[in-house]
Order: sequence, then structure tokens, then C-alpha cells
Amino acid sequence: MGKAKIRTATTIITMTIVAGIIVFVYFYWSNRTDPLKEASFEEITEVEKLLNKDLTLFYPETPREVVKLYSAMFKELYSDIKDDETEALALKIRELYDKELLALNPKEEYLNNLYSEIASAKKAHRKISHYYLINKEEEAKTIKDGKEYATVSVSYTIQEKGKISETRKFILRRSDEGEWKILGWKKE
Repeated sequence: MGKAKIRTATTIITMTIVAGIIVFVYFYWSNRTDPLKEASFEEITEVEKLLNKDLTLFYPETPREVVKLYSAMFKELYSDIKDDETEALALKIRELYDKELLALNPKEEYLNNLYSEIASAKKAHRKISHYYLINKEEEAKTIKDGKEYATVSVSYTIQEKGKISETRKFILRRSDEGEWKILGWKKE
């Protein structure tokens, strides 16, 4: 009888130790941070993607691509972004402007006008919900006084007490470096 009690006691002690190890391993693995989650980066916002775009190395090649990039930045300016992002994005947009347009809009004046325009848009609950570039067939390239010009039209959908569509026709000029720069635009 003594051996049976010892076997039973040994079995109970062994099962208790195994159960304790299982519980310990379960809590260890469930409370442990996943190294893959820890190593992964936070998701990058659209504004951060635009700000990280290096235009000296990867400048858009066509007038259409320049206007598309401008429109993406323009849309983000009118979303709920931080003030420091607003200024950085506004300055990034200026990299797409022609020297002539930059001369007409000094940096400080440009930023002041932009901030007041954005403030009035926020007050009116106005946002650009999306944009699309109008038919590629309607784009025109011309040469005048030895300079190459192009036009690209974009339709912006603006939300403010309903949806409003606004079309802008952009005029671009190829710079001496061969890059298409925005010379100006007009509402159509």
C-alpha cells in the first residue's frame, strides 16, 4: 500500500508541475510584445508621404504628373493637418512653381495668404474631397519665344453645404533644367 500512495503522490506532484509550466508559458507568450509589431513602423500619413518626396531626385516628368502632385498636396492643405505640416507642405508646393510665379508671390506673403484662405475654408467647413485630371487629349503643348508650355485641367470636388465642382486650368512652362513648373492657373 505504501508504494501506491507514493505513486499517486508523485503523479499529482508531476501533474501540478506540468500544469504550472503550461500556465507560465501561456502567460509568458500572451503578455510578450511581438517583435514584429515592435519593429514595424507606424503607418505613414498621406501628408508625410508628400513631405518625404524628394523633388530634387524624383521630380515629376510630365506636366500631368506635376499637376497631379500639386493637386494631392493642395487637397491635403485643406484637410485637418497640423500647422507645421501646413507650412512644410506649402513650401513643398512652391518647389513646383515657375520662377516667375515665385517672384510674384514672395514666401511670407504666400504663406500669409494661404493661412487666411485655409482659415476661412475651415470656418466654412470646406474641404476638397477629391480631384481628377481631365482628359489627357485636352492637354496642349505649345512653343512660344523658344519656351515650351503645356496646359492641364483638373476638376476638384469641394464639400461645403453639398458638393461643388471647380475646374482649374494649369499653365506650365519647361524650365531651363527641363522640369515642368507651374506658371499659373485659372478657374474655368
